[in-house]
Amino acid sequence: MDEPISRSKQLRGRLVVGIRHGLTKPSSRRLPLSLLRRYHRLRRRVAPARYSDADPHSVCWVDPTLITQSLIEQAPPYPQWGRVVDGSWDHESEPFADRLVVQAIRQHFQHGTPWKETTLVEAYVDQLERFGNAWEYTSWADFGTRCAEIEALYESLSEHGYERAGQRDPDISESVASLIAEINVDIGRNGEFYWRGYGQHRLAIAQLLDIASVPVVVNRRHRQWQAVRDRIRETKQSSIDSAFHAHPDLQDIVNSRGHSAETLY
Repeated sequence: MDEPISRSKQLRGRLVVGIRHGLTKPSSRRLPLSLLRRYHRLRRRVAPARYSDADPHSVCWVDPTLITQSLIEQAPPYPQWGRVVDGSWDHESEPFADRLVVQAIRQHFQHGTPWKETTLVEAYVDQLERFGNAWEYTSWADFGTRCAEIEALYESLSEHGYERAGQRDPDISESVASLIAEINVDIGRNGEFYWRGYGQHRLAIAQLLDIASVPVVVNRRHRQWQAVRDRIRETKQSSIDSAFHAHPDLQDIVNSRGHSAETLY
């Protein structure tokens, strides 16, 4: 295939990648989670209806097969860790399985289709056209390298299981970079999980390999779902409604019986 993007777009892509490697990533590795937690507590005290009682910078472990929908095209372009948001945003999802990358992973690993005959080609070119880079590669010539990385990821998850970002890279375990390195989700009004960014390849491979659970970081919670959390926490119920008893996003409350909202984390 000829180079699918213009020279100017390639230059723009290289500039974006350069800024990401020279500024954004180093900054996220230096910014400690403890600082963001204190900031979140302050915001919750000022506007409790807009921020969750949950630790916005912790992970919960979720069966990857429960993440069937995607909000990536409708989600805000910036993280919303710990936000509570009303509205119909959780009704604007698309099937995660329909994403080009997810389809390509199944085509290649399930059916043995060569990468250049999968939908990964379309996804890669689309990224180049839209952003000037595709997963930080700025040229079609790098497509094979990207495929090799996905192969290595599949082998790692197949052989060693799913590890948290801090296990893969201990240097980021207590920094904001650890949140970006995990699968990020939103939670809808009825407790549904929606993929909203980061970890697309990991999630798709985990589903394919039938991995039992994966760590996720929650961005938005729908206001109706937050009301469920509030009711269970504030009434200090000795047991949780059976419909919600095992929900991953309620386990912090289950494990913190007798504590106030301010001491949950």
